[in-house]
Amino acid sequence: MFSFEREERIQTERIFTKDAMSRPLFEEPGDHIVRDDPFSGPQGFMVGDEFIPTRIEMAQQYFDAAHMLLESIKRGDWEDYKLVNPALFLYRHSLELLVKGLLGSAPKTHDLAALADEFSQAYSDRWQRPVPGWIIERLKEMAAIDPGSTAFRYGENYDRALKADVPPVPSAMYVSLPHLQRAMLTLNAALRGEIAEIARDHPIRYFEERDFGDEDTPEAC
Repeated sequence: MFSFEREERIQTERIFTKDAMSRPLFEEPGDHIVRDDPFSGPQGFMVGDEFIPTRIEMAQQYFDAAHMLLESIKRGDWEDYKLVNPALFLYRHSLELLVKGLLGSAPKTHDLAALADEFSQAYSDRWQRPVPGWIIERLKEMAAIDPGSTAFRYGENYDRALKADVPPVPSAMYVSLPHLQRAMLTLNAALRGEIAEIARDHPIRYFEERDFGDEDTPEAC
């Protein structure tokens, strides 16, 4: 018993260090952070000044983070149910930022459906042809569940008619992880117009739809 308590105390001391409790998280940069490349270290983040990303660059950061979460689930590092909302929020927010970046201006709204309509009109005006219908449909599918960027952050949406918070969906729904990942990769590549880059940074083999017939489609379940 004494040994267990002593080990517990040692573990607590390792966690509650002076640095962990009082060292500032945001510090002035200096020679101590100089490195040859991002992988050699020291590892850290630079924020502010010239390190502020464009909206499209920031959208890609959120997309990459979502992709990494799903890859960690596929590797068996985490259970899928523990990362539901973070993964969906990261994908959803990446879409909002990407559409805003493509619009060139930044409408002060989180309404993804309205942003999709604005993007559709801007695209049509510029290129004299409509946005492929599946792109707008996919954006609005996400917007139907999370219209104002609150469903996956707080687990609720605000209903203006009822003047109350309501669940994002009226009943339980299923999201296939492999399908979600493929669909978001496809949408991201289409919106950015950089399919080669996406394929390089996120090397997932693309198959014909029939190759997924026995995986997780409704027909196979």
